[in-house]
Amino acid sequence: MRYSTALGTLAIALFVGIGVYLLPLDPSILHLQFSFGEHAFNAVLSEWQPVGTARYRAHFPADFLFLGAYGVFGFLFGRERSQALVAQPKLAAGLTWSLPVAAVADALEDMLHLALTASDPPTNPALYALSGTAASFKWFGIAAFLCCFVLYRSKRGGLTIARGVG
Repeated sequence: MRYSTALGTLAIALFVGIGVYLLPLDPSILHLQFSFGEHAFNAVLSEWQPVGTARYRAHFPADFLFLGAYGVFGFLFGRERSQALVAQPKLAAGLTWSLPVAAVADALEDMLHLALTASDPPTNPALYALSGTAASFKWFGIAAFLCCFVLYRSKRGGLTIARGVG
C-alpha cells in the first residue's frame, strides 16, 4: 500500500469522525469558519452555549492530525503522478501543492479559533477577519485539489461523465 493511500484513508476517516462529533453543533461550524467579524463569530458561540464551545475546542487534536494527514497525502499523491503529467506542469503543481497549502491555512485557522474561543480571547478585531480568510484559503485549496483531480482523471481516461445520455 502506498503511503498516500494510507494517509488518504486516514484523512477520510478523520473527516467523517470529526464531522459526526461536531454534528450536534447548531449552527454548523461552517458558520463559525466564515465569520469575518467579532460580532458574527461570537453570535455563533452564543448559540452553541459553553457546552457546544467546549465540544468544538475538544475536536482540535483530531483536526490537527486530520490537516497533517490530508496535507501530506496531497503532496505525495501529486508527486506520485508528476511523471504522468510532465506535459502539464500546472496540473501537476495543482495536484501536488493545493492540499498542503490548504492544510497550512487550516492550521492557522485552528490556532486562531483556539485563541478566539478561549475564556479570555484576544481583543484584536483583525484576528476574526484573518480567521475567516484562512478558512476561505483552506476551502479554496481543497476545491482546487478536487478540480485538479477531476482534470487528471479525465485526461487519463479514468473518469467518465455521462456520455451519450438521452
